[in-house]
Amino acid sequence: MSRVPPTLEVYAIPHGVLEDTGALLRERGVLGLEAVVLWLGQVDGPRNASIITAVMPGQIAYRSDAGCAVEVPPEALSDIVRLLPDGVFVLVRIHTHPGAAYHSPVDDTNMLIAHQGAISIVVPDFAATPIDLTRCSVNELRHPTGWRELTDKEVARRFEVL
Repeated sequence: MSRVPPTLEVYAIPHGVLEDTGALLRERGVLGLEAVVLWLGQVDGPRNASIITAVMPGQIAYRSDAGCAVEVPPEALSDIVRLLPDGVFVLVRIHTHPGAAYHSPVDDTNMLIAHQGAISIVVPDFAATPIDLTRCSVNELRHPTGWRELTDKEVARRFEVL
């Protein structure tokens, strides 16, 4: 398979990947900085994917009186994509917010991943506690309408922690 199908719905996530993600995000969070982690995975069928690992791309975090932000420079994403083995894709973007989990207008325009059905997860409180997807804002990209937050019921149905 050469691309991510737009029909993906169910993601299998090893518990260890969830723990690694939390640890990577907390490293920056204890400094009061947002962070981004990417979940790499393989497509198992038209509806199913398996997350393989969490990677932290090169990034620049900003903190000012106006708030926090994090940016992944294009060359950092290019480095990751160039090194992906055949059949492995960037399936999910996960990042932190200092307080509540919500998909901000800045998040909506950040096209770090932009394929149909892409998933963007926002973790609250700089990932100070272990990641629980039901406490996160889990969003799916649908063209042409944009990002839509999944309901708790949809999250429970679509994300299986192994």
